[in-house]
Amino acid sequence: MNANELADELDNMLKAIGLTDNRVPTMLRQQKAEIEALKQVLQSIANEHVELSHDKIKWQCDDHIRWAKEALK
Repeated sequence: MNANELADELDNMLKAIGLTDNRVPTMLRQQKAEIEALKQVLQSIANEHVELSHDKIKWQCDDHIRWAKEALK
């Protein structure tokens, strides 16, 4: 069961007992989306080819830092 399925099931359970507060299912969905975005950045960094020249290595490192900072915003 993934986070979205769990959120749906929790939402249905809350509705079944008469509670309309859906903050927890919403938070689960938001956290899943954030984790997926962070995974995408990590995969981009992990799968990028290794540069060999000093200048290109510096640029690549700067790119990775920028990507990480953007993902954390």
